[in-house]
Amino acid sequence: MVGYKEFNVNPKHHKTGDCSTRALVGTLGISYEDALKYQYEEAVKSCYGITDKQVMEGVLKRFGYVKMKQPRKLDGGKYTVGEMDKVLSSTEMYEGVLITVANHHTCITKGEVLDIWDCRYKSVGNYYVKKR
Repeated sequence: MVGYKEFNVNPKHHKTGDCSTRALVGTLGISYEDALKYQYEEAVKSCYGITDKQVMEGVLKRFGYVKMKQPRKLDGGKYTVGEMDKVLSSTEMYEGVLITVANHHTCITKGEVLDIWDCRYKSVGNYYVKKR
């Protein structure tokens, strides 16, 4: 099972609705300010909101990430965030993976979910990994 590490990179340590920005920081290894800058640039270019999936996908694409479909178990069941070690290669878990769950973005880096709350029980939607 994937581990969990409390991770709040918000410069003022607010626990607020900035999960997309925090997930970009953890996945890409960039500063909070740079993540916001990339989100704003993509939002202006695409005319979508800063946290819309189109903006997130644009930022991730800029860094060589590709969107993967929702992973499914052999019986058709959904994987949880905590079970993503069964889906991802060790390289992907080390580099950083951005994961979408219902109304939230999170990331796995170095085999741990980095977030302000433990969302490992949530079902994985799409996820993004770096192209090889």
